[in-house]
Amino acid sequence: MSFQLVPSLFRIPSVPSLSPPDAIWRGKGSDEGCFAFNAGYSWGGHVIVRDGNFCPCLQIDGQKLTPVYTDINGYVYWQGGGYVYYTKTYGWVYMSGMFPGYEPVENYKFEDGEYVWQGDQFYTFGSPPYSPESEVEMRPRGSISESGSAKTLKAIWPRWAAKSGEFGVYEGKDGESGEKVKGLPQFKGGGETFLRSLNKDKGHYTYGRIHYASGKWVIGEVGSAGGWHEGSEPKADGGAVTFKFTKPEGSDAQGSDISVSFDKYVCGDETDTAYLGSAATWR
Repeated sequence: MSFQLVPSLFRIPSVPSLSPPDAIWRGKGSDEGCFAFNAGYSWGGHVIVRDGNFCPCLQIDGQKLTPVYTDINGYVYWQGGGYVYYTKTYGWVYMSGMFPGYEPVENYKFEDGEYVWQGDQFYTFGSPPYSPESEVEMRPRGSISESGSAKTLKAIWPRWAAKSGEFGVYEGKDGESGEKVKGLPQFKGGGETFLRSLNKDKGHYTYGRIHYASGKWVIGEVGSAGGWHEGSEPKADGGAVTFKFTKPEGSDAQGSDISVSFDKYVCGDETDTAYLGSAATWR
């Protein structure tokens, strides 16, 4: 339905190549549970995500790993068929069978004239991929240093990406489908601009001078001696709406019909209370 800007110090543990947004937009109505923000150049700028998808997921051998916003040595980690996390000894690693934060063990021994690698089975790499097009090679380490094969790490981010500018239509990517809209619909007609309200008043939106009164959509005041205009509620995905000039019986007022059509999505200026979350009280 719409989004509301919350200028907060929204923070999660560090994500490589992703700067935290200065503010975040919270979904309202049918968009409840979604959030919008600027994801940066690598991800095409402005995105809308579901709660929990505040950074990209990772993919290894077709298996998706989702982010967990718990600090492991200064960074988030990912889980799903194994863990990707940052270690003090090897930097970024991927391994399974142990807990995130575990420091892998790698050593070797000299046997029959050869070095034999020992320790855990894990992979290391420089840094997680930073864009939809980038891929990272993970090298086998520990006991599979010689016998293992390299794996490819990819980034996927279920999201809706802006098609053209911050305010307007967003299209689904990486598993999200359909479209979402950020911004309020603005209409024009008769030399006037009509901006839809963020919230409903008595069950109906208002559009500047367009409002619902006496069981109909009108411009002006019903019963006014100077006349008013009657039509229907304008829709962003609908055609032009004609508001016909109407006057009281016996009035000599003159006026013309007004054709109102969708112009674009814009940022409104209304304020409203926003619920961000809850916290336990120490007792």
